[in-house]
Parts: sequence; C-alpha cells; structure tokens
Amino acid sequence: MKKYIFRLFGALLAMAIITSCSEEQGTIPGNDSNPAITVYQYNASKPFNVDNDVVIRFATNNQTTEAYYLVEKTIDKDARTASIGRYAYMDYVIANGTKIDGISGESVAEVTLTDLLGSYTVTAVAVNGSAKTSGSTVFAGLDWKTVTTGTYRFYYPTITGKASIPTTLQVCTTNDRLYRFKDVFGTGYHMKINLLDLTGSDDNNKISGHSGIYTFFRILETPTSFTYGDAGNAVSVRDIGYWQKNDAWVTEYGLESGMFEDYTCFICIQYFTEAGSIAYTGYDGMNDYDEFIPD
Repeated sequence: MKKYIFRLFGALLAMAIITSCSEEQGTIPGNDSNPAITVYQYNASKPFNVDNDVVIRFATNNQTTEAYYLVEKTIDKDARTASIGRYAYMDYVIANGTKIDGISGESVAEVTLTDLLGSYTVTAVAVNGSAKTSGSTVFAGLDWKTVTTGTYRFYYPTITGKASIPTTLQVCTTNDRLYRFKDVFGTGYHMKINLLDLTGSDDNNKISGHSGIYTFFRILETPTSFTYGDAGNAVSVRDIGYWQKNDAWVTEYGLESGMFEDYTCFICIQYFTEAGSIAYTGYDGMNDYDEFIPD
C-alpha cells in the first residue's frame, strides 16, 4: 500500500461526491466543544486504479489542533479494537499512524491510498490536548486471480486501432460472479463483467464454430484509452441495456453478452463518446461481436 497527499484545503469543502463516511465520536466539525474529525471516501480518478486506490478526505472542527490516521486491514483493526478497546485504539492510531499535515482548527485534507487489496479500515483521530475523538471509513479493494489467458478480438478495429489484443481473464476473489479482462482497453483500462443467473444456448451463430450453453453477463459503463474523431473524444463502452436504460435489451431482446463453459465469450457492447454513439456489436447476431478466445 502506497499513499500520496495531493491536496490540502484551509476550509471545509462541499461533500458532493462522497461515497461513504462515518464518525465514531464527536459531532459535526465546527459545531462541537471537543475536537472532531469526519472521514470520507470517494473514487480515485485516472491514472489511479479505482479497484484498489481511494481518495480519503479528513474534515476537522475548530477545536482540533492536530490529527492522525492509520490504515489497517479491517480484520486486524477489529481484532485490535476488541483486544484493547476503542479508546486505547485511538492512542494506538496516534502512536503508529501518520500525522495529517496542515490540520489546525477547521480544516480539510486529502490523501490518496493505493494498492489496497481486500477490506481496509482508515481510522483518523482528532486531538486537542488530552481530548480526542475518532472517525473511520472502510474501503474494499478488489483482488483478482487469473482464470485463463487469451485473445480479445475487436469487431471495430477502426475504433480501437487494433484487431485484437492478448489479455487475461480474471475473477474477483471475493465475488465469483465478477470477472474482468485485464488491460483490454489499454494499460489500467480493464473491462469488468458481472455474470447473471441466466443462461442461453447457441448454435454457432454468435461465435463461428462455437456452440453450447452460455451465461449472460452485464457490462457497466467503462472508460478506455481510445479516442475517436478529429476532436479526439475519449471512447467508453457499455452494454446495450445500460445504453438504452432498459435491462430487457440484454435479458430478453437478444443483445446479450455471454460466457461459455470454456470461458469463450461474445461481447455485445456500444462504443460511444460524449458526442454520442459510435457503433455497437451484436445487432444481427451473426459473428458481429467482440470476442474473447481463451488460450
């Protein structure tokens, strides 16, 4: 795990993009007679990896003179807290954690934590003399194991700039329905897919020479490293259900993506930019998909 402090603010900012937060003691920063700290988290943006990197924001009140934070695996934090107690754990954070630079009174600071695999708890402690309070947040970093290597074939090389690319199919260690094609859209640009409890049968229509039972899967909106058009707009992908805001396009209307038992996949996705749709695959159901062919 690495850490970077990349922004420091002198006043409390709006928390419009907060994804989670908690405060164990104290009240709203700025309205308490004791020191107080609140911990927020939100997604890290590129070049950081949203699966394992997270932005942590600390907000303190005007009674805080200094603050510290500690990042521990949640299982270790919970065991330690159960052993020594919540108040003693605050002392442990102060003794073993990192002092947050620039905290004095009503303040906001941010750090970006990276390479978190599994569940981690970030605990922060606000201090004023002998008085102290704490806040925390939990981040679950995704961990992956390799299922198979293979080749991803693009139906639209005019969009992607290549006809195919070697990639690795991986499964999440904490969710056996979540897979990803690693770096398939460029280094750090993975495509995650969620398997559904829904199967279909194919007779050589979707992938030439391949038939059998397949499992449907969904593809959330995913950025790529590709650009398109004279303006160089960034290209993203998503399945047709998310594009049309109607799941039935994927589950009932024949524009699904699927994984066979040998991990061969056909992928029905829309390529688009902020300017609009570029193209989508799977519209006639006859080998016009993106494909993953395992080695």
